[in-house]
Amino acid sequence: MHALIFTGGEENPLFDRMFADLKEDERVRFVSGLPHPKALKGLYRLHHKRGLNRRHPAPLRGIWKNKEFEALVREEASLHPGLCLIFNNFSIPFFEPAWLKHWKRDYGVRLVLCFIDRMSSWFAAEARMYMKNVSFDLIYSYSRRDAENYGLRYFDNYYSKAEITAEHSGGVYFWGSDTGRRAALEGIWKRLSGLGEKCSMGICYAQGDSPRLPGIVYDSPKEYEELLRDTAAADTLLDIIEGEGGVSLRYFEAIAYGKKLISNNPEVKHMRFYDPEQVLLIRSPEEISREFLQAEITPFPYTDEFSPRHWIDRIEREL
Repeated sequence: MHALIFTGGEENPLFDRMFADLKEDERVRFVSGLPHPKALKGLYRLHHKRGLNRRHPAPLRGIWKNKEFEALVREEASLHPGLCLIFNNFSIPFFEPAWLKHWKRDYGVRLVLCFIDRMSSWFAAEARMYMKNVSFDLIYSYSRRDAENYGLRYFDNYYSKAEITAEHSGGVYFWGSDTGRRAALEGIWKRLSGLGEKCSMGICYAQGDSPRLPGIVYDSPKEYEELLRDTAAADTLLDIIEGEGGVSLRYFEAIAYGKKLISNNPEVKHMRFYDPEQVLLIRSPEEISREFLQAEITPFPYTDEFSPRHWIDRIEREL
């Protein structure tokens, strides 16, 4: 099998890390960039806004033809019969349904769509519309519940471990956006402080006007590679979600880098390699114990079990 993976435009350090193992995979070629020259991208984006395309393609979207992508698919399909085109819910809106139908009909390509957001998310709205208008060969979701509810295929192997050198600092680590989690995170900070445990916590884009707690760093975002160095230096990672959770990236990091994890995401119990000695599932900060934080563990002997290479293997089997 040979596949083109469409990334949907601008570079994304997080996604680059998650799929990094595939950069050296001869079966896969990544295709980035929006399918139109810079001079037209603003108008192209406007015509493809989610608000205009949540249920049906906006009128006259067919005018956006692109010779470069047409030539690419035609050439790759001639070199690799049964060529597979892989899209995610971010990249799919930039490729007209009519193009996909044409490529499938005339070049014999197979079409794969994967949801890296919940089906209920604003970011998945257009991809749901494509499901109704395009005959995909395979559709995957990173969410176990969405896969069950919508009859999709569930996948959870899309994290590429990085080789990181970091000086050990210990303690509990969290650095991420507020997204409605501030009160819960501050409650955990207070609990850890009361236990006398070290915690490095950053809450970015903090919402609300309540007083900010001394010791927490607010509104200071970090690049993902810096977050990985902090992750490698810590003993325990903190994974707090708001609302229904899907697969947590913190879970992949805990398993891949041999860290303990404190989480309020009930989905972790359904994840591969879940071990209550390594993963503490909580409903309130009071359930965090000094015993868990100070216990020595034997982490799962991770090699590459979550690598996206296994996902490509699976697509080969299932097509």
